[in-house]
Amino acid sequence: MNLHDLKKIMPDIFDKVKKDVRNVYNRHRAGLSLGLVEMGMFQQGFIGGMHFHPGTEIVMNKTPLKLILETQPPEVVWAYTYHILLHEYIHSLGVINEHQCREITLKITEDTFKDSGHPAIILAKKGIGAYLPELKMLYIPPEQKPEGMTIEYVYGFDRESQTYFS
Repeated sequence: MNLHDLKKIMPDIFDKVKKDVRNVYNRHRAGLSLGLVEMGMFQQGFIGGMHFHPGTEIVMNKTPLKLILETQPPEVVWAYTYHILLHEYIHSLGVINEHQCREITLKITEDTFKDSGHPAIILAKKGIGAYLPELKMLYIPPEQKPEGMTIEYVYGFDRESQTYFS
C-alpha cells in the first residue's frame, strides 16, 4: 500500500471511526476535514495527528505515515490510520484532556475490536512504539498550530456532511 491508495480509503476508515464512536460513546460530529502535513520527526519522536479545538480540521503527520506505509503490513497501516483518526475525532468532540482522550480511545477500540491482538488495540494500549520501538511519541498542545505548513487535503473525507453536494 502507498499513500495515494491509503488516501482513497481514509474516508471509509473515518466512517468506521464515527460509527464506532456513536455506538460506544453515543457522540457524533459532522463537518470535519482531514489534511496531511509534513510535520517531520524530531528527537526520535513525532506527532501522529492534531485537532485544533474548536475547529473543524484534523491533520495527520505524513512523515511517520510514510514510514509506517514502508515498514508495516496493511493491517497495521489501517489500524494506525484508524487510531489517529479516532483519537483526533474524540478531541473534536470536545475532549481536550489528553489522558482522558487516550482512555476513551482505548475503550472504544476495545469495545469495537474485542481481540486483544488486534493492531488497533495494541496501538491504543502501547502506541506506535509497539511496531516501531525505536521511536517515542511527543505531544504538542492543540493551540500550537503548525503555521505556514502546506496542508494536502483528503477530499471526500467526512462524507456524511457532504450530502448536499451533487
